[in-house]
Amino acid sequence: MDSIADGPQVQVKFVTQQRQFAIPETAIQTPARLRRYGLSQIINLVLQNEGEKQRPFDFLIDGEFLRTSLAEYLEEKNMSTENVLTIEYVESMLPPTPLSSYEHDDWVSAVQAHHPGGFLTGSYDNHVRLWNKQAECTQIMTGHNGAVKAVQWLTSDGDNGTLLSGGLDRSILAWEYSHADNSHSILYECRGHTGGVESISLNATGDKFASGSADATIKIWTTIIPTVSDHIEEVTETRKKRKTVKEDRILKAPISSLTAHTGPVSAVTFSSTSADTLYSGGWDHSVRVWDIENSVNITTKNCEKVVHALDYSQHSGLLASGHADPVVRLWGPRSEDSSVVKQTLSGHQNWVTSVSWSPSSSYLLASGSYDGLIKVWDIRAKGALYTLSHGKASKKVFSIDWNNDILLSGGEDNQMKIHKVQEMTDRAEA
Repeated sequence: MDSIADGPQVQVKFVTQQRQFAIPETAIQTPARLRRYGLSQIINLVLQNEGEKQRPFDFLIDGEFLRTSLAEYLEEKNMSTENVLTIEYVESMLPPTPLSSYEHDDWVSAVQAHHPGGFLTGSYDNHVRLWNKQAECTQIMTGHNGAVKAVQWLTSDGDNGTLLSGGLDRSILAWEYSHADNSHSILYECRGHTGGVESISLNATGDKFASGSADATIKIWTTIIPTVSDHIEEVTETRKKRKTVKEDRILKAPISSLTAHTGPVSAVTFSSTSADTLYSGGWDHSVRVWDIENSVNITTKNCEKVVHALDYSQHSGLLASGHADPVVRLWGPRSEDSSVVKQTLSGHQNWVTSVSWSPSSSYLLASGSYDGLIKVWDIRAKGALYTLSHGKASKKVFSIDWNNDILLSGGEDNQMKIHKVQEMTDRAEA
């Protein structure tokens, strides 16, 4: 490293929440010309990291990433070199690496990863596909009469499990499967929607799930496996729209219906910290918070655009939304202000169709867009950390899911793509 005495100096106190990288929190004289790389050298020098042990770090001042030299930062903020800067440092996230892609017969409209069960995909070819941990397609599930728009794991022990799928045929199918003999069967069919099923979410305790539909309603269902069919109130339909129902399927009715949206409900997601708190977004430009126990719409947040996607972070308590514009929006669900967005993330060139928070960090978020790109964000930075290509140029991304160190995506190019992502945590033990 260049001489620490070169040029103007500024007093810096380095702090971190990652205890394995902690150094004494005393102010030291630091060259004002240094940027991220030079500051990383200082941290590694104090930690006595040499050669391959050296780690890259990012630096934050007042909660924002430093992307200039210290001198440029001080000038921008109208501060002098006499100020003592408190700088937080965190281990840098390495770029995600593409692992593989898997061809489908049509658009891949829904993806979900799960440990230890493998992966789920739903496609416009009307099929649900089950993939094992080695990314081998072990089963193709046939039962829908329309495109599959949503998939959701229920239970999995690695070899056996249950899952849900929802489609444009207005039905939700519950499946059981076994990896041991590559078998599967339909447990029951959920009926009650009069429009296509766009989204499914399982609550934190696993005893209920919600479905959002083009019929402008949200249905709440239990995960109890019925032994006989419920009474289903039939809706009068034209012969052209009426679907064929398998007579041997056990039919299940919802336990409640939530009606407040005035257009299709394109996204539902449960809070991961409250089993009775549900978030929904729709074509009526609203994000709504629900108490499903009492079927009450607690809060409504008004947006400028149609809502396509939602995801809730248990770590930050923030709700991310994707819309019919290139902007990702972050909301504080508990805020009583109905229209104030906490933060916006700009960088996509087309509609944002899917969002997924990191399962281990308060700050990391992924988004997929009709521009064919996946962006990985640290919400403390002004721009995306990384931009990933899903597949063929200009092919739309329909669905993404971030689970542990895997980032799945599906899109218009008929591909499920897997990226390996570095697992990051906000705090680490020594």
